[in-house]
Amino acid sequence: MKSSHLIHLVWAIVAVAAFTIGSQKNESLTDDEEAAQKSSQVESSSRTRDRSQTTRDGNSNRAREISRDQQIQFANLSDSAIRELGIDFKSAKTPLERHQIFTQILANLTPKNALLMREQIVHLDTDSSEFRDFHYQWGSIAGEEAVLNGAETPERDMATTLAGWTSADPEAALAYFNGLEADRQNGSGLKWGAVYGLVEVDPNLAVRFAMDRQEAGDSEANRLMDLIARQVIKSGDPAEAANWATTLPGGEMQDSAIRRISEEYAEQNPVAAVGWAETLPDGKGKNRAMRESFSEWARDNPTAAAERLSSLPDSPERDSAAYGFATRVAWEDPVAGVEWANTISDEKTRTNALMETGRAYFRKAPEAAQQWLSNSSLNAEQQKRVLSRSRRRG
Repeated sequence: MKSSHLIHLVWAIVAVAAFTIGSQKNESLTDDEEAAQKSSQVESSSRTRDRSQTTRDGNSNRAREISRDQQIQFANLSDSAIRELGIDFKSAKTPLERHQIFTQILANLTPKNALLMREQIVHLDTDSSEFRDFHYQWGSIAGEEAVLNGAETPERDMATTLAGWTSADPEAALAYFNGLEADRQNGSGLKWGAVYGLVEVDPNLAVRFAMDRQEAGDSEANRLMDLIARQVIKSGDPAEAANWATTLPGGEMQDSAIRRISEEYAEQNPVAAVGWAETLPDGKGKNRAMRESFSEWARDNPTAAAERLSSLPDSPERDSAAYGFATRVAWEDPVAGVEWANTISDEKTRTNALMETGRAYFRKAPEAAQQWLSNSSLNAEQQKRVLSRSRRRG
């Protein structure tokens, strides 16, 4: 997962370290602070499961309280000093200098000076990591105050501040969210901020939130689950993410998580992903997992994948596996691709696979593909679609 969920904690440690050195204090760090300090030395993509467990145990709230207390104690820049910091930030000549100044901005951010601090970064692109990190940090230390400020600004910052608040105090943040009118919950990206913050605390809390949204009739609930699965898979261990997906309640939400995780798992270890997919309950999730796994396996070792595919009995998941295999190998061996597509039992799935492998065939060998197409089982309209797409790609 991204490390932004720990940014309020990490920057608090940066602030403490800087001011501690300046005042020559040698107080020992608490266990939580020491763990966070070590984690700040790791790249953002290497967040560990242990840190998630620490957060789930409630230590994030403790760390948040420590962060607030330390910032009140150390971050006492005057208004003029803050404005000077903003001038330096805007005029920074190198990325390193810019990063160092932005570090100071976050390290000295408090609920009291947040509005003035925001003036120093409001010129940033709202999609930039710096703009988002600032508002995530603000939300984590100021909660509702930061979120409500976003309601009055033209920039897109409410979702990010709510994400920061939710990661630091999920109970209070959810109480705020649940108290909003339905149109407000769906506006300004608030539900996305809420689920992002929750997944930093505990993916299962985020799942519960997504399921509640589904029960409330939210048509985007499955997309929320997709986001959760994306974050879980980024924890670094696809096998753990895959096992997590199997513990979810069955149905559309689990299928959404399985579909997303299967893509990443198959890309990293297609053989293991196939073994996992075969253990899944029957349904769309399993079919998608089989499709993704065999597609990636066909890329890495088509011979081994074909042998395994040949051993599978006729079933929807076998059709999905054949679809993934056929559409992948078709770009290197289109004849083999269309032959495997023809082994699919379900007519609709077979037709889709033949059209896709047919397009690959035309890219590779147009004359031979034309002869194949004329004698294929595709009807006139389907053949026309194959030719149309092939010409556009050509």
